[in-house]
Amino acid sequence: MTPLEPPMVASPQQTGMILDVAAIGIHDPAGADTLYLRATDGARYQLPEQLRDWATGMIGANLITLQAGEPSAFPRRIEFGILDGHMYAEML
Repeated sequence: MTPLEPPMVASPQQTGMILDVAAIGIHDPAGADTLYLRATDGARYQLPEQLRDWATGMIGANLITLQAGEPSAFPRRIEFGILDGHMYAEML
């Protein structure tokens, strides 16, 4: 699994890394929760700790959507970047 390394962006108008995301999940190798995303091309990326709250929120929201009988939030395009020292993930 490759670590996700979003680029630094100089302004909100600049585009970060855009991925077509098929799923976000938690992998538990030897008892440590590792958040990851799987791109539609099959590539898997380990999400940085800074995106933990965002990722767990996305997983929870998608589960609620599926339990309500609605279609999954994925696949979906998501932009990743670092702006003003803060890592972000934005649904496109």
